[in-house]
Amino acid sequence: MKKPTLFLSFIALFIITSCGSSKKAAKVDPYIGAWNMLIEDTPQGNVSATMTILKNDAGEYSGTLNSDLGLINLKDVKIIESKISASFITQDMDFDLTGTFQEMMFKGFVSGMGYDFKADGKKVLDQ
Repeated sequence: MKKPTLFLSFIALFIITSCGSSKKAAKVDPYIGAWNMLIEDTPQGNVSATMTILKNDAGEYSGTLNSDLGLINLKDVKIIESKISASFITQDMDFDLTGTFQEMMFKGFVSGMGYDFKADGKKVLDQ
């Protein structure tokens, strides 16, 4: 009587442990995706833009800014401890983008031409 109980206990233990997922849940990078932004008080007035951040298999970030000025590629995109730094060229002028991600919000600056333009945004939720 003891052997069948022991055998059934092992089978039950095997079934319980096999039901759990052996795969670890992939951690979602909170920075990847689209961010609606407003860049304030530029010479063109307030500029609405969408910043899109991507990450390749090597873990390197890239991105774009899409606004009335067109699609602009971000260069040297670095995100370390919720802080972003990148650069871009538009209308033959160099600009830097810096800021901090705070959950679903972005607060930062676009700097160029000797000025810092406030750039705030919010992550676009996938529908």
